[in-house]
Amino acid sequence: MNRRDFLARSSAALAASTAALPARAQAGTAAPGAASVPLSNPAERDAAFRARLARDRRMLGWRSAPTGGLAQQPRLEGRWPRGLKGSFYRNGPGLHDRAGQRYGHWFDGDGLIQHWKLDDSGAARFQARFVGTPKFQAEQEAGRFLYPAGGGGMPTERAMSGPDTINPANTNLLTLADGGLWALWEGGSATRLDPASLDFGGFVTLSRELRGAPFSAHPRKGADGRIWNLGSMGPLLALYRLSPTGVLEASRMHTIAPTGMVHDFILTSRSVVVVLPSTRLGNGDGFFARVRPAPAEPIQVLVFDRETLALSRRAELPAGYVFHFGNGWEEADGTIRFDMVHSANTDQVQHLRAPMQGEMPPDDAARSLLVTIAPSGAASLSRLVAAVEFPTINPRRTTARNRYLYMAARSTAGADWFDAVAKVDIERGGVTYARYGRGWMAEEHLFVPRPGGTAEDDGWLVGTALHLPSARTALTVFDAARPVEGPLARLWLDTALPLAFHSQFVPG
Repeated sequence: MNRRDFLARSSAALAASTAALPARAQAGTAAPGAASVPLSNPAERDAAFRARLARDRRMLGWRSAPTGGLAQQPRLEGRWPRGLKGSFYRNGPGLHDRAGQRYGHWFDGDGLIQHWKLDDSGAARFQARFVGTPKFQAEQEAGRFLYPAGGGGMPTERAMSGPDTINPANTNLLTLADGGLWALWEGGSATRLDPASLDFGGFVTLSRELRGAPFSAHPRKGADGRIWNLGSMGPLLALYRLSPTGVLEASRMHTIAPTGMVHDFILTSRSVVVVLPSTRLGNGDGFFARVRPAPAEPIQVLVFDRETLALSRRAELPAGYVFHFGNGWEEADGTIRFDMVHSANTDQVQHLRAPMQGEMPPDDAARSLLVTIAPSGAASLSRLVAAVEFPTINPRRTTARNRYLYMAARSTAGADWFDAVAKVDIERGGVTYARYGRGWMAEEHLFVPRPGGTAEDDGWLVGTALHLPSARTALTVFDAARPVEGPLARLWLDTALPLAFHSQFVPG
């Protein structure tokens, strides 16, 4: 299959899946433990959310941010570590409602970029701006939603001309060797941003034939700075290799089972490992509504040579769903090892509808597993820790064997959101926690290496969390070697930001 076929078929698939239905169109089967009756009317969703927000501060995590953006000088609490300076960027859906109508899925909101400019004296500047995509600008001017959405259930006034018509640029960021900054989404192009002002700089075109093709939200960098990524849409999978500055070096198309959303993958020193969760695409209003559980089908693992992008072997894992991976490495005999956050519940995509109508997403009992894929394709698993998500490592260990893994965690029995960061010792076993305590909703944390440090855990864990009692967001720093000792420092905003997805750190 050539690039033109991929782009044409992926655009058609996305357009078909986001075709508007009447306001009370069926939104799909409710997932056990999620919203018992998903509300398909956007006005009803908005009313339900606002009623719940009035009595439940946890819903601050899904309240829209001001469309005019934010600029603050955060207040420092504690002692800021010497050597920790640079730009901490964060991306996530920040605008969930307009004019009394609310999106049907957490993944639909327009991207809000946070920029925490950190100085090792403890001084900091903060700004947050929505990505000024053509979609966002048109809807700002109109004062209402105009376009269909991946979660479905939205009235449509304007038709799509391609995937980037509805691109919210709302999931992750990619930093480039030349200082460039891209905002990422799952279903279309990367979006170029000014690293200082966060101004929209247009959609990234990797090549004329790939204009608008899906470029997923979790690129991986090799030790030499080159970038690998994938893009998927139904039965189509594209693999990309880029230079450190984001110039396309190679791409290759593959046909796979129509498994739905492929969010992340693993890069080793020799391979690209793509894990296809136990889902299939059915019918529904919106792409995310079409992602249906297939609990009887095993997870498929596809291993590609990272230079030729050709398929080299396959494996199978127990049925389940996987959003994220921490790291992977490859041994001399070709054995591949990687960690993944696995849930036996294959309906996680549908569960993330719940916050849009004022309900907490259910705990899908995700756990971190270490996977071994032998050269023959035989697979084995070992359990690391339960109730976790958003794995990360010291970036200096990328594609090499790592001992430590860090993840957002539910450390308290009965916790309905992450309240800690777990440090897992893969080699020796054992878990320690950097605990936030009651009243916090912790988000993804990054490992930032200490300048000049050589030990794998010599650095800091840096991440945001929502403090419910004060209705404020804070950026917190823990010592990665001794997280159990608690926060070293904290930067407080005077407002609560909506919960976001992924972050990147640029030293300097």
